[in-house]
Amino acid sequence: MNSSADSKQISSKEILARTGISRATLNNYISLNLIPPPTIRRPEEPGGPTKIGYFPEWVLERIEEIRELKAAGVRMARIAAHFMGEAEETVEVPTEPIPDHRYRYVEELAFPAILVNRGWEIIWINKAAEALLFGKPLLETPLTTRQDIFELFVAMGVQNRFANWKDMLTALMRLARSDLAEEFFEYKERGHLHEEISRLWREADTLADGPIMQQKLVLKTFDVKTTHLTLFSASLREGTLLLFIPTNMQMDQILDLLMGKLGLVKDLIPKKIPDLTPLCILAGRLESDLHLRSTLPPSEYFELINQIILASHRCFKEHGGTPGRSFKEGVVCFFPSSPESPQSYLYQALLCAQDLQNLIGSLDRSWKYKQTWNNTLRMSIGIHSGNEWLGTIPSPLAFEFTVVGDTLTEAIKLSEFSQRGAIWASKRVVENLLPTDRERLEFGIRLGVYQERFVSPGIYSPVRDLLGQDELERRDLQEIGNLAVTEIVNVYP
Repeated sequence: MNSSADSKQISSKEILARTGISRATLNNYISLNLIPPPTIRRPEEPGGPTKIGYFPEWVLERIEEIRELKAAGVRMARIAAHFMGEAEETVEVPTEPIPDHRYRYVEELAFPAILVNRGWEIIWINKAAEALLFGKPLLETPLTTRQDIFELFVAMGVQNRFANWKDMLTALMRLARSDLAEEFFEYKERGHLHEEISRLWREADTLADGPIMQQKLVLKTFDVKTTHLTLFSASLREGTLLLFIPTNMQMDQILDLLMGKLGLVKDLIPKKIPDLTPLCILAGRLESDLHLRSTLPPSEYFELINQIILASHRCFKEHGGTPGRSFKEGVVCFFPSSPESPQSYLYQALLCAQDLQNLIGSLDRSWKYKQTWNNTLRMSIGIHSGNEWLGTIPSPLAFEFTVVGDTLTEAIKLSEFSQRGAIWASKRVVENLLPTDRERLEFGIRLGVYQERFVSPGIYSPVRDLLGQDELERRDLQEIGNLAVTEIVNVYP
């Protein structure tokens, strides 16, 4: 590109608006070196975010060229080679079976897992997936790592291993259709088996797009062994992570893994030691006018709790948070500081808390209609920040994200102090906000318990002065008695 074109800059927001691609797709193009990383600076227009990414204007043309190549059925690996100036005929396929050690976290999982790129070429596969799907290690077979997953199943004789191999391939095709062109299988080697697979491809439905998708999957081998699984898929920056989970595995463990925890664990595993990190912690506790465990049948109780956890984790991911282990009828989310924007994690935690309240309000209305009950669900939230040790410990999922320190305990206690769906934050959270973020915040101490009027907006108070010593002991909140707090009334986006 010429220098005059390079000098013209366009914001990431404008690129997304003019091209119609998602932010995840934009990040994928950056990771594949199809477009350069953005220059981070203050936006030209006032208001809005304090920092934003800017790209050369020619990126718009590059994205359109990529779109045309994908529509023609060209794989992303070939597209990347094309823009790197390599002739398609001379592209060398890596012969090493494991191309990149940064994906080693897949091997750390205790259940079958495969990571594929946008062209559905295998980036990494762990031993559990090799044993389940292929019956032997792929390292012992003369196959290239970048072979697409469907070619690999053909090469390994999927039709000779599984009696219902078509069901398995169809489940994968439903996911792949959002990445691959309609004519994807038309370029394959011809033969009876390939023609049958091409027919499956044409008839497969495309699943509705979402951060996490799941399908029931039954694998039947010719030795009459049947395995009942749930195929989970999660969209990551590198591509799609496929997890083959036994149907009896607990849902919240999978949600913890897929709704954001994985990214943090990936960063922590290579360090092998705990890392002292500035972070903000949101703890939310479900309140109800009824005692849910005794009022609802077990099946409906678990349905409600699963809906709350799923909705919460989606909200956490949208705001860049990482879910933690749930406690009782509550949820926890961690917002670590980012080097690019070291203070924005505090504001994101506050904004997430408000959005979470709105989600619980919607859930409350739907259950009122479903149960025709005179009950109200609320999420009482506490938010606290500090520097804490982040690390991993072994668990049934091969690793467990862990925070050690008083901040987590105090955040949970603050959620127990909060009542009737209020949001309370420590003074440390509010005072460390960027000035522009603090201007978007309405907070203070109410006059009396749960009254509308404030003594004065913008003030703090120790918890002990709000409750008194007897109430502090009765509710077992002595640990946060000296913690200065304030009620968050409104967070303006």
